Amino acid sequence: MDTSTPDLRATIKLMAKDFDLPWELIEALATVESSLNPWALRYEPQYKYLYLLDDRSQLSPTERVGQMCSWGLMQVMGAVAREHGFKGYFPQLCDPIVGLRYGCLHVTKFRAKYGQWSDIIAAYNAGSPRREPTNPGSYVNQFYINKVLTAWNALEVPIPLKETEL
Repeated sequence: MDTSTPDLRATIKLMAKDFDLPWELIEALATVESSLNPWALRYEPQYKYLYLLDDRSQLSPTERVGQMCSWGLMQVMGAVAREHGFKGYFPQLCDPIVGLRYGCLHVTKFRAKYGQWSDIIAAYNAGSPRREPTNPGSYVNQFYINKVLTAWNALEVPIPLKETEL
């Protein structure tokens, strides 16, 4: 699915507006994360940050695997969606409206915490904006950040990089 399809771009714009985020950023993240494929699904067996649903100390095998998958347009981890209050079945995150909502919630969390687009993008991908120890001006996931910024730039919209422009 490409964003020349008015429905997808309109949905991205609507969800971004609801969260006071630049729609171009959300589209850029979705482009890099899933190539704008709402049905994208990736199991990430190394993912270890699971969200307990209640006082039980164990998750069912299905819940565990669902939390260890990234879902939909923005490739939201199941555990991240649970952390933000998602109570549905994980495949529902492939619905563009649902997936974009939880992706935008996650971006909003990082915006409030970090306040700079590069930090926000780095954190969206890696949980925090971790810097290269040998090059403090670079992130450990700089390649990812560059891909998102390139996708954002391809939308021909100036990218506000200063905190005062957020």
